[in-house]
Amino acid sequence: MLRSLYLWLIRLHPFGFRQRFAEEMLAIFDEVSGLRAVTSLFADVFVSLFRQWVFRSEFRQPMMPAPVSDVAPIFRTLDTYRPRPMALLNGGFISVAALCAVVVAMDHGGSRRPAFLIGVHHPSPHLLPVDRSSLAENELSTAVKLGPEPVDPWHAIASIYFKMIRVLGALDADQDLVISRWEIVTAPGALRRLDTDRDGQLNPEECGFSLGTGSEVVADSQFVKRARFEFMRANPVLAALDTDHDGEISETEISNSAAALKKLDRNGDGILTPDEVIPDALPVRAAMIFSRLDTNQDGKISSGERASEEAEPLRDILEGADRNHDGAITAEELTKELRLREERRRQFENALRGAGLRRDAVK
Repeated sequence: MLRSLYLWLIRLHPFGFRQRFAEEMLAIFDEVSGLRAVTSLFADVFVSLFRQWVFRSEFRQPMMPAPVSDVAPIFRTLDTYRPRPMALLNGGFISVAALCAVVVAMDHGGSRRPAFLIGVHHPSPHLLPVDRSSLAENELSTAVKLGPEPVDPWHAIASIYFKMIRVLGALDADQDLVISRWEIVTAPGALRRLDTDRDGQLNPEECGFSLGTGSEVVADSQFVKRARFEFMRANPVLAALDTDHDGEISETEISNSAAALKKLDRNGDGILTPDEVIPDALPVRAAMIFSRLDTNQDGKISSGERASEEAEPLRDILEGADRNHDGAITAEELTKELRLREERRRQFENALRGAGLRRDAVK
């Protein structure tokens, strides 16, 4: 009986309210038990009945009929609520007034600046003034100066080495100690001009091998054969041309000499510089210089031998090698001097790379 009375009170609510909350209110009533809980629900339904008919006018509006479709609609309007005209008028007036106040504060602040402005408008001893002229773009006034470029030992050594190795002298047509792209392309013709015996190939003697004047070694001895073979293998250009490593440069190898020379181009710039054709080992370079300058073969380069015309390109290196100032240079002293100069040159190039400069840009 109480349930029927509660259901009758729910039906007294507006139609819109019943559609939204009737089932939920009835379900709550069915779940509670006890006199106090039932009494609380009846008191709540009377209060709700009064509130909905007196204060909640939106529930008295007719609800839109549900569309007849098997598919639920994506959007559905619950009610037709409109803000009060007076609220719209008040909001618009407040917005316009706030905007006008901000504009007036920015343009007509008078002598007293608002507290929220950032910065100062007059010089102050507490802040550093900004010099606008410092913002102007000026020419760079700082120059980075490196020390004098160390003497490159490669050029001096190359002047001797290109004379020793006849193949290099023939390839370097313009005598600039650099094998250019064109000289690499024309290498077969230059090498054929060294074939003095006209046998179609180049033997070690035609490439520059020599045991020196006055040698009493028999031409067919094992020593000479080994020396000739080591000569062809120790020099990078001859080793690159002698692709089959038989100690001679054949006609086929002469024809393919341009491709063989390109394999020596370690940095890929298309040319062969002295550091790419001279043996890397410092003792080999020292021995090469001794073979040209030590004419009496006493194991030392004397002051008289240093004064020769052939020693002129190496004069600076030879003077630096004589650290004990005894007038004679040993192979050990020359090797040590070459090592020091090579290390100095490497440090200079590392400094250039660290500064982002090129070698040819340093004057």
